[in-house]
Amino acid sequence: MDVLTDVLQTVHLRSALWGRAELTAPWGLQHTGGDGVVLFHYVLRGHGWLEMDSLPQPESLTGGDLVVLPQSHSFTLRNDLATLPRPMEELWNGCPQANTSSPASAPPVVQYGGGGAPTTLVSGCFHFDNKATNPLLAALPPLIHIKAEDLQGENRHGVPWLETTLQFIACEIAVNRPGAQTVISRLSDVLFIQAIRAFIAHAAEPHGASRGNGQAKNETCGNWLRALAEPQIGMALGLIHAQPDQPWTVASLASHVGMSRSAFAVRFAQLVGEPPLQYITRWRMHKATDLLRHGSQDLSLAQVATSVGYEAEAAFSKAFKRMIGESPGAYRRAAVGAR
Repeated sequence: MDVLTDVLQTVHLRSALWGRAELTAPWGLQHTGGDGVVLFHYVLRGHGWLEMDSLPQPESLTGGDLVVLPQSHSFTLRNDLATLPRPMEELWNGCPQANTSSPASAPPVVQYGGGGAPTTLVSGCFHFDNKATNPLLAALPPLIHIKAEDLQGENRHGVPWLETTLQFIACEIAVNRPGAQTVISRLSDVLFIQAIRAFIAHAAEPHGASRGNGQAKNETCGNWLRALAEPQIGMALGLIHAQPDQPWTVASLASHVGMSRSAFAVRFAQLVGEPPLQYITRWRMHKATDLLRHGSQDLSLAQVATSVGYEAEAAFSKAFKRMIGESPGAYRRAAVGAR
């Protein structure tokens, strides 16, 4: 199994809330961020401007565009840069349907604006398990902007089923048939992975990061993705992911990939963003949280510890609490209680 597949298999969507915004100019929405969620906005029709502190200039959005905001940063969406925005949470919370997560409830619909040119957004708010320890989620940029032309199946950058999935979700929200939220929830995992695949495919293209559309800027998109493509560091990541239970050291990894210890340590940290041993610990804890939340309840804590490279349960528990913030037992009990 390749590293990216291994990581994607541990991306678990805990909850997804979807809704539609029927907007008429002038309109403006502002999100304060910092809530740890991943947001999606699919522009069904119309036009708008997206502003974020991390963007050098406002980003133009048109019908058919998809934007993903993985890092919970604050942003503003509006029809015109002069329009004063309203808090997005205030508008969504004003919808009765937004206050329930029942699978039988209708997706919320916000109607807002001054009666001018229409814009329709289909928006999603996603919560993921183990977001803090997942190297892929941490490596994503503040903004992924997939333009309409890159969603088309005939486009060589596109992921054909991504557009289909978005249209399916939009249709379910629009017609509001029984079980719509359940269908949308099932599609949400697929949508997220497809969006990431489209982002990675585009970033891998020559000059794919410099089209000025706000996505895949190499200096900000997390060097982890590029590290996968570098032969020696990518090989080291493959070893770590294939055998997280092995007693890896900087020296042993360097030897396996044919580099000196010092050169390997420096290059690994440059690309991945943290030293090898810190990455190993983070990945082991991520695997452990996955086992504790989604694995068999018959699996003892000692067995979880062994599977991620710890001979002593006490050492595992100490490392787990230091990184996750609670003991493995408490984490498992909370995860089971949330099901």
